[in-house]
Amino acid sequence: ENHIGELWSIFEFLNPGQLGTAGRLKRFLAGGRGNGSELVARAVRPYLLRRTKTEVLSDLPEKTEQTLFCELGDQQRKAYDDLRQHYRNELTTRIGQQGIGRSRIAVLEALLRLRQAACHPGLIDANRIDDPSTKLDTLLEQLDEVLDEGHKVLVFSQFTS
Repeated sequence: ENHIGELWSIFEFLNPGQLGTAGRLKRFLAGGRGNGSELVARAVRPYLLRRTKTEVLSDLPEKTEQTLFCELGDQQRKAYDDLRQHYRNELTTRIGQQGIGRSRIAVLEALLRLRQAACHPGLIDANRIDDPSTKLDTLLEQLDEVLDEGHKVLVFSQFTS
């Protein structure tokens, strides 16, 4: 998620003091004196280089996509199945009482939570961040292999914690 704290953190690392303290920068932008965001944009402009994909496409390596299939481990499978049963019971009751039309958001939320649980239990419950995740373990194994070969990797994920 991009927010002013991330911008400040990057600039504090690159050029300490450039944007003042994090609190001061937030207060400056929230203060309503003139156009604070325009002044901040002007301060960081010399450090930014914006190029479009079409401008650099010829310099980029060919994109490689790899789909790996993995089975959930026993502990993760049990947690997933428990969550699936919970949502099945909840949605059956809700749809019976309110109808499918008024239950759509709850159905979408259940699907989202099940997708998250399949990725990592910690995405559902922060207290379970140390629980095993087959997908994460598989990803880390693949990353080790690719990085050992000297390649660069860019990983996209729909979920973060």
